[in-house]
This record gives sequence, structure tokens and C-alpha cells, in this order.
Amino acid sequence: MSVVGHLGGAVASVARAASITLIALLCVVAYTAGSLRRLAIRDRAARTCHRERQRGRLLRWSFAQLGATFVKIGQVASSRPDVFSPGVIDGLRSLQDRVPAFSYRRVRAVLARELGAPIEERFRSFDPVPLAAGGIAQVHRAELMDGTPVAVKVLRPRVRARAHRDGRLLLWLAHIAHAVSARARTGDAIGHARRLVTGLVAQTDLRREARNNERFRLAFRESRDVAFPRVYPEWSTRDVLVMELVHGTPLLEIAGEHSDHVTRSLREAFFAMCFERGMVHADLHPGNVLVRDDGVVVLLDLGLVTYLSPTTIDTVVDFTRCMVLGDAHDLVAHLRKYHRAPRDIRWTTVEADATAFIAELRRQSVAQLEVGSVVSRLFGLARKHHIRPMPQLSLVLLGMVTIEGIAKRLDPRANTAAEIARYLGPRLAAGGPRLARGSREFRRGANGQLLALSPRGVAQPPREHDRDRELVPGEESEDRAGRPEHRPR
Repeated sequence: MSVVGHLGGAVASVARAASITLIALLCVVAYTAGSLRRLAIRDRAARTCHRERQRGRLLRWSFAQLGATFVKIGQVASSRPDVFSPGVIDGLRSLQDRVPAFSYRRVRAVLARELGAPIEERFRSFDPVPLAAGGIAQVHRAELMDGTPVAVKVLRPRVRARAHRDGRLLLWLAHIAHAVSARARTGDAIGHARRLVTGLVAQTDLRREARNNERFRLAFRESRDVAFPRVYPEWSTRDVLVMELVHGTPLLEIAGEHSDHVTRSLREAFFAMCFERGMVHADLHPGNVLVRDDGVVVLLDLGLVTYLSPTTIDTVVDFTRCMVLGDAHDLVAHLRKYHRAPRDIRWTTVEADATAFIAELRRQSVAQLEVGSVVSRLFGLARKHHIRPMPQLSLVLLGMVTIEGIAKRLDPRANTAAEIARYLGPRLAAGGPRLARGSREFRRGANGQLLALSPRGVAQPPREHDRDRELVPGEESEDRAGRPEHRPR
């Protein structure tokens, strides 16, 4: 890059840092004013709820003002209930890519550069009006030269450079917070910022989405209920993704007798991803789901995917077992074994809170349990004691909450907690991983209910090489041979 280019980049970074600082100052002023208003709220719970909602609104507003890359950062952050409270998560989850489409002239330029020829030589037809436009890319309807209808995803010009620039600035802010705030140091602000930035930058390489899409297609090739669009690798590059054009009904427009089938298919597909295939679609919301006329559920937009190691899958199953059958000792042992906690943590206090948490769960039947409320309480307990749950577990639990929300909208009678217990029951009964302290074994009673047997022994902490490296959405872990850590089961 020339001296002029370096100088221009530096000026742009300084200007961007100034705009971020201005937005941050405005948020501080607004938050201070809100704090003064909260003094009039006497009820402590109501005051806490008001504070969290205000934080969510301010973060949503500031990210929206800072543009598409920060909107994406906010969307990625909304998948971290282990870091943010429910009020903040709700604010971030409502962020939308309300950005205008970029011009057809730029689309033509990107396609000519990436495919090595003018658009007329690569496509029989190409609709200049996009089907959808987001902060990272936009999608156009087209036909290959043989007449095959396709969807062409084109990366937004300069978005990769902006993602790197904004990522550096976010990390800079995280380092400042780390230096001045003990709470930021305890919460690993730098580590969380780095994972958010990595997830954002990963989405700017459409080759990664193409690989993810093909892996999911291969894993679910035998399924009659779930499908993924076919990718055309010969026409796909880092900035262009050409895939099958799917005709279908948006998920939330499904009604009547089809809703039960769609709900079941989507839920079982998610369970199979997490507990059998070892991979999580980390951006699974209603907008990324279509239902074909034949009833097959098609999942789209696999830019954000996390691959789970067998150890992580065992952790998820162990956690589920603690929730369904364990007691407070089991939950605390699980937290101590699999997750990170400060050195000065008082585990007796944690166990007291865990006892109240488990007691509340046991007062409800499985049919009454809601995954969302259970997860919210659990992460509230973790935040209170500064415990940092395994990020992959957070993604799986958030996915379960999302599936529960979709199921409830399609069928208010849907019970995701009961379905999780039903799905994992055979795995637990067949000798899956024991509880964290290795204290219980399981058998089936005469009525098929899963029963806990007597305690025996204490498990040792996992060896260091058994621990999973933290993954972020869109990031793959590789072993020493350079192969993806993902191993289908």
C-alpha cells in the first residue's frame, strides 16, 4: 500500500474512533440521566429490570448509529447470554440490518472481478433488484447459462476492510476497559471482544459459508424433513456465493396442520446438530428458515457456525442431566469442572444459590418447564458469581431458547423441555457421560422413566489437553494435522 493509502487509512481510523467516542459519551450522559430517574423506583427488582432494559436500548441505539459492522457485532453479541443480561440480549437481538442495497453497477464490478468475465458471460439472466440486502452482503436472483435458477450472494464492497478497522477499534476499547475497570478484567472484556470481532470478520469470507453449507448438506443427506441449499463451488469465491434458489414459505407464515410437522422437524434437526453431528447453526432465527411446498424445512445462511468437539457435546449432555435429574451438588460440581470461575469464589455461596435454583425447578413438572426461563436463571447465577460458562454451551443453550420461541409461535402447546428430555433419555440410559462428580448412574424404571441410582465416587478434574479451545461463531478449530476439529458422530 502506498504512503497516501496508509495516511488515508489512518485518517479514516481516527475519524471512526472520534465518532465512536462521541456515541459513547452520549450513551454515558443518557445512562446517567436514567440512573437519576431510577432513584424514584423503590422496588429493587423493578429498578434492576429498568437498568438492564436501558442498557439494552442504549447499546442497540449506539450500534445502529455506528453502522453495519457494529450492527453485526451486536447481533453476534446477542448470542452470548453468559456475558449479557436478558434485558441487554433483548435489545441486541432486535437489531436489524436496515441498510440500503448497493448499486447494480458495483454488483457487476464484483462479479466480473471474482468470476473473471462480464456478468452476461456467466449468467443467462440476472435480476438487478436484490431479493435481500444486509450489512455484509446482498442476494440476487439469477439463472446459470443452462437455465438453472440460483441465488447469488455478493459481498458488500469494502465491508471486509471496515470489519477489520472496526474490530481493531473495539479491541482498543476493550483494552481501555480492561485497564480501568476491575469488573472488565474479571469478565475478560478483551477475550469477549476478540471473539465477537473474529465472528464478524469470519462472515466476510463467503467461502467459509460455502464449506459450512456443504458439511450440513452431507450430515443431513438422509433426512426427509430438513435440507440445505446446494452450493455451486465453481461459481463461488471469497466475495461471491452461488447456491440453489429455494422456493418456499417463510417460517412464521406457516399455519394450520403443517405447523406441528415443521416444529418437530426443526426441533429434531437442532438436537441432531448439537448431540449427534457436533455442529451448531449459530444464526438460526425465523428469517433463515423456509418451508418448501413438500413440507421440507430448508435452513439458510450458514455464515455463523460453531463445530463442537466430543468433549463439548458431553458437557452439554452432562449439563442437561444436571437440570433434569441432578441436585445442587451436581450443578456446582458441573460448574467447577467445566467452566471458569475466579480464584476467590465462595463455592458455599454458589451452592446456596444453586440449591434455591434447583428447588424451584423441581417444583415444576417437565411439562411446565420453559427452557428460556431456566437458561435465564442459570446465566443470572453465573454472572452473579462471575463464573464464565463455556462459550459453546452458551451457544447451544441459546439455540434451544430460539427453538423454543419458534415452536411456541407455531404451536403454543409445544414443550421443548420435554422434547429435550425425550431426545437425550436413550443416550443417558445407554451410558453417556456421568454427572460432573461421577456420582450417579442411571437405569430405566418400569414405566420408562429415567431413574438415578446411588452415589459412588468423585470424579477428577479434566486433564488440560481434554479441555476444548474456545470457539466463536464461524470459527473452526483445527487439530495438529490441520483438519477441522469437528468429528461427526
